[in-house]
Order: sequence, then C-alpha cells, then structure tokens
Amino acid sequence: MKGYELCIIFQPDASDAVMDELFSVLGSAVTKYNGSVLKTEKWGKRNLKYAIKKHAKGNFCFIFFSGTSETLKEIDRIVRYNEQILRYTIIKLDKNLTPVVIEGATLAPAVAEDPEAPAATPAEDIETAATTAEAQ
Repeated sequence: MKGYELCIIFQPDASDAVMDELFSVLGSAVTKYNGSVLKTEKWGKRNLKYAIKKHAKGNFCFIFFSGTSETLKEIDRIVRYNEQILRYTIIKLDKNLTPVVIEGATLAPAVAEDPEAPAATPAEDIETAATTAEAQ
C-alpha cells in the first residue's frame, strides 16, 4: 500500500468536536479498505495567504495514512461535501517514508533560535527524518 498525506483547511470557527468527528469517519473509511491511519496533527488556526470562501484564517489539520485507490475515492467523497472544510488536498508520500519515519517526524513549524534564520519547512523535517532513517 502507498502512503498519503491529507491536508485539510477547516473554517476558522470549526470546533475540535467537528474535526475529531471527521477524523473518526476518515479513520473508519481508511480501515474499511485495509489501510491504516499513521498520524494525525492539528496545527490550529493560521492566516491564509489569500481568502478562501471569504475567510482570511483557517484551521489546518494533517492526516497521514496508507491505502489504495479505493481509499482515496472514499476519502474524496467524504471530504468533498463537508461544509466545514474550506480546502483539502491529498499528496502521495515518497517511497522512503516508512510509518516509523512518519510517526517520528513532526510537521509543526519549528521556532528558529536565530530570528534571522529561516524556519525549517515541514517537507524539510520529513526529508531529514527519512535520510536519517536510511542511514541507520
């Protein structure tokens, strides 16, 4: 099975109960097609670069899972018609990213020691974790 990352931007006024309910529905859909949810993360409310459906902020959430094409179709069906979701995308993960690497890596933006230094992006964190896992 292939690994995927689902990024969801909820409306800024969406409650944690709404997000948790959707996570449980998505989790059951993934397990229905013999997949597994590897990790879920809530980033919280963030500013958007541009307005989406007249919202300047959104609640960001990420779900890492493994599954098949049927899993993707079911997730798309569930997420597409949810009124609380502003935008979503599903990204296929690199082959080097194993469940152990995904569970160990964090997507939350790191705070840099030096305010002048750029913060590591989520992709860099995962790539770093993948390369260290390969070295071991």
